[in-house]
Amino acid sequence: MTGAAPYTIPLLVALALAGPGCRIREQSSGPYAFTAASVEKDDCLLVPASGALPGGDFFSTGNWVQVTSDWYGMTLSGAYHDRPLLDDSLETFYADGSAQNVTAAVGDLQCALDVATAHLEGTTDSATSFHGTLRFRYEARQPPGCLCESWVTFQATHQ
Repeated sequence: MTGAAPYTIPLLVALALAGPGCRIREQSSGPYAFTAASVEKDDCLLVPASGALPGGDFFSTGNWVQVTSDWYGMTLSGAYHDRPLLDDSLETFYADGSAQNVTAAVGDLQCALDVATAHLEGTTDSATSFHGTLRFRYEARQPPGCLCESWVTFQATHQ
């Protein structure tokens, strides 16, 4: 290149390296207590009057997120959502998990579940808290009352 400033090429390389893979994630790893802020749907009768939800251990590395939940010992895996370079909006992430051949009570029914699934969408509030939505689903062939979903918004706080 003739006439280019000597810092042009290194600057372009630095900007390329500063993409989504090199972001510093603010969310602290470790145990979190989850509390329901509101209940959208609770067919599975999972949310007690206290609002306490099963807790979990949050861990992330790079763009990957993992939450080891107290709910059936399930591990939810996911990632941070991509953001454009220089976007300083709040970090958001998702994680999904499932447990097979577990039992659950749904009201008076004792259910042998084919699968229990969870989907989490989270937004970082600070290094020690995040909020979002959780969707739980029970799937079972019999009895019909065992097929249900619970949807809650939550607040998670580092313990």
